[in-house]
Amino acid sequence: MISINDKSDVPIYEQIKEGLRGLMARKILLPGDQVPPIRGLAETLVVNPNTIAKAYRELILEGFLESRKGEGAFVAARAGNKASNGMKSVRQRLIDSVQLSRRAGLSWKDIQAALEQAKEEEGGNGE
Repeated sequence: MISINDKSDVPIYEQIKEGLRGLMARKILLPGDQVPPIRGLAETLVVNPNTIAKAYRELILEGFLESRKGEGAFVAARAGNKASNGMKSVRQRLIDSVQLSRRAGLSWKDIQAALEQAKEEEGGNGE
């Protein structure tokens, strides 16, 4: 579902936001689906509930989630489109970075090694 890398420079709440946006982009979470309750997700990810609450608040402000009083947080109607566009942007930045790396003289082998290192630092998750 969502993976956290506590060795990353990216704040945990941002990793949670990116994880949820990724689930929306891959259509694992669909508009209208309820996201896990704050306490439940905090226990699953072994993080402070305030961290989850911050991620949810920001996703609500960004239009990815909507809050329903007394019911929890749900994926917003247009979240899938927003998440897909965000994933396209991330893919394009990766392509741009690879092209820049090639122009700077890195070999394909060097680029592959860097990707493998990133994968290992993330925890080796193959997704």
